[in-house]
Amino acid sequence: MSDALLTVAGLATGYGDLRAVWDVSFEARPGQVTALLGRNGSGKTTTLRAVAGLNPVHGGELVYDGRPLASVPAHARVKLGISYVQEGKRVFREQSVQENLLLGGYSLGLRRRALEGELDRIHELFPILREKRDSPAGALSGGQQQMVAIGQALMARPRLLMLDEPSGGLAPSVVAEVMARVSELKASGLAIVLVEQAVEAAVEVADHVTVIDVGKVVVSSPVAEIDDLERIKDACMGR
Repeated sequence: MSDALLTVAGLATGYGDLRAVWDVSFEARPGQVTALLGRNGSGKTTTLRAVAGLNPVHGGELVYDGRPLASVPAHARVKLGISYVQEGKRVFREQSVQENLLLGGYSLGLRRRALEGELDRIHELFPILREKRDSPAGALSGGQQQMVAIGQALMARPRLLMLDEPSGGLAPSVVAEVMARVSELKASGLAIVLVEQAVEAAVEVADHVTVIDVGKVVVSSPVAEIDDLERIKDACMGR
């Protein structure tokens, strides 16, 4: 019996009548990072959106914790423990850091005082957010906004965390810090699906790598069995 929390098998999805993903399969397991790699337009984000319930499933299967997901609405998936951090550091720019984080915990159904108690978990992971808690999120640096976006997703107490290009637009030193936090989250037992174009940074924290090109899987391998990173980079570039 598989110990996967999420199983994606032969997924086909897209936008309306436009098919962007034709045949994608991978698994996400507790305490592991599954990296989805590939060039722009390969179908990585579309795949995450289908798992989150934002894109329809045209074929294949999505199974989460032993139950089919395809008919479960997006808001209900959050309550099941699926959190999705979208590409582009999407935060409520005019709201304070603390307000952004509290909004992330809305699905818990807690009173304000109890919800504020959840902030300690996020501040422990990202101490700078405690210091900046009263600042407008839009006034933060790109790296700090990414921390807010991840912290907001973690407020919902997910079991599965999906990160879409968390390194996008960040300086190398900040990318290293974000990936270090991803490693900490993995160690806490979270199942993580990481979409990235920074191949080396992703492989550094990943347990399994799946490369997608033109909506199909072209490479799928445990990181421990990858003996030639250039082969992965070539696959990510469509070569």
